[in-house]
Amino acid sequence: YTEAGLLMTLLASVMAVTSVGVGTISDAKRGKRYPVIYVGLVVMVIGWISLTFVSNIQQLRLVFVLIGIGGAGFHPPALAIISEMFEKDKGKALSINMAIGMGGTAIAPLLVGLVALIVPKWKDIVMIYVTAAIIGGMVLFATTIKSGMFSRTEWEDNGDNSKNNGSLDFKFLLSPLILIPLLFISVRSSFFRTASVFTALLYEDFLHLTKSESTIATAGVLGIASMFTMVGGTISDRKTPKVAILYSAIGTFMGAAGLVFFTDFSDFFTFTLFYFILIAFYYMGSPATSALLADRVALEHRAKMFGALFSIGQALSLITPFLFGWIKDTYSLLAAFMFIFVLAIIALGLGMYIFLEEIQRAKANLGRET
Repeated sequence: YTEAGLLMTLLASVMAVTSVGVGTISDAKRGKRYPVIYVGLVVMVIGWISLTFVSNIQQLRLVFVLIGIGGAGFHPPALAIISEMFEKDKGKALSINMAIGMGGTAIAPLLVGLVALIVPKWKDIVMIYVTAAIIGGMVLFATTIKSGMFSRTEWEDNGDNSKNNGSLDFKFLLSPLILIPLLFISVRSSFFRTASVFTALLYEDFLHLTKSESTIATAGVLGIASMFTMVGGTISDRKTPKVAILYSAIGTFMGAAGLVFFTDFSDFFTFTLFYFILIAFYYMGSPATSALLADRVALEHRAKMFGALFSIGQALSLITPFLFGWIKDTYSLLAAFMFIFVLAIIALGLGMYIFLEEIQRAKANLGRET
């Protein structure tokens, strides 16, 4: 468990180091954001291809480094582009992006199972998926060129947005309006990082499922829960992001409390139910917090802000998977989930703070307009 957590910590560390730089470059060279995205995707594919040659843990760590670099190259510019393309519906647009992307975690294991009936060797299965990814990437690349997106830098009529303000000046991050949501994301992303690493292992060890069964069960929990991004995005656009953030904070607290106080870890139903609640409400708040931050940051700083989100806003997830695994190996599984419960209490407090802060800001803006 400690080693599995360390792998995710390594991945998050690489993304933390590289994301903020990628975001800064994306703001400084707005016309180069699509090439940056494609470079990130290519590096990720190289990482997946490398899995077919892995023979020891040291090589596996190097593969995680490659995947982390690729993810950092993709996320900051892609989220910035989406938030600009759909300025008025950014919460919903960001939620669709997350739901479709993470929804693949529910579909992929089922497809792997079907392919495994024909192709028994897992390395061959990986190569089939990599080949499909390369073909899909080429189609996407051709579509992007044909649409003229490579040369486009603006999508909305928001005035003169041509300012080349992509320097390393991050003073805007020092405002509590930005730091508190980043800290909120940092605490809650630790839930997801931990769940994505350990759910399958827990199903195998405490519920005695086979490796294939645990993979499918884990994918089902994470994949279906990811659909809740649609709920969070819709609430953000129809009401305000603060409402979705508050619901999300309360829900994740309830899920963590259930795992500590109401779960028999050898019971499939209760364990899956509360794990699902924890992750589903995490996903509800993810697009809402991204939309909130996008509202508070100027267009010319958005890629840099999303880069900071992955570098600074996920700071706790650099260590929580490792700590969860270490606590589980050293003490007990209950103690490890108690650690998650304490983080959920902190996240609940931050969520309520953001909610009340937004109400005060709305009142202040109304007073100025009056």
